[in-house]
Amino acid sequence: MFATEIHVNSFLLNYAEGLLKEIPEERMAEQPFPGVNHPAWIIGHLTNTADAVAVILGGSKELPESWPKLFGRDSEPTSHREDYPGKAELLDLLKSRYWAVQQLLSTVPESLLKAANPRPQMQDRLPAVSDLVSFVLTGHFGIHLGQLSTWRRLVGMGRLF
Repeated sequence: MFATEIHVNSFLLNYAEGLLKEIPEERMAEQPFPGVNHPAWIIGHLTNTADAVAVILGGSKELPESWPKLFGRDSEPTSHREDYPGKAELLDLLKSRYWAVQQLLSTVPESLLKAANPRPQMQDRLPAVSDLVSFVLTGHFGIHLGQLSTWRRLVGMGRLF
């Protein structure tokens, strides 16, 4: 179960690394327009999401308590570079938290996957934990990498493919 989602998520992790590769550290919080999600926020948000899903799957919370406020669903990105971790740290945490989710999926009981999604704002569209996990590994990740790809174009960087 989840073999396709894990495969797609692994591809997206590599794609994220490629999108970030040529972005200089000092541009990670650059906002070409007010309110635009910048690379530091996007990667932090994806990482924060994986951390939350790991907890739902019975794993441990690994990120600092400040992360949900900084990167959560209702957070607002700032253009202050000092507000965010460094690019290497963000990328390392992104990989480690998604790998943790991938590993947890090989041991999580089916009863947990069939349980109701604990996120009330998504229960009507993603009713089960398995639905939430599938979305987080693929669709949610892809949506935000699309934002990162668009950010690259807005600041004059080329596309990856």
